[in-house]
Amino acid sequence: MEVVEFKVRLHCKSCEKAVRKSLLKINGVKCVEIDMMSSKITVLGYVDCKAVVKAIHKTGRRAEAWPSAAPSCRRPEDYFSPRLPKGFRCIIPRWGLPKV
Repeated sequence: MEVVEFKVRLHCKSCEKAVRKSLLKINGVKCVEIDMMSSKITVLGYVDCKAVVKAIHKTGRRAEAWPSAAPSCRRPEDYFSPRLPKGFRCIIPRWGLPKV
């Protein structure tokens, strides 16, 4: 699994919803965490950085690599634990869950 972090300026809930919906459509995405206060989007899953950037651009937003991240995608080996990074909380919207 990879953790991909980007800086994307979002100014309202509808922007956040559009970006989240676009990212969740990518095959391999497990979780999307959006922090509007710091303009940070964190994507967890088996994804390609270019696919994430392309999905964000399709919503009309510009994505930049998060300043603390390496030029390439961060790998799970960057963390001490194979679990989710500290403070990472997975938010899955109701419309993203299949009905049972």
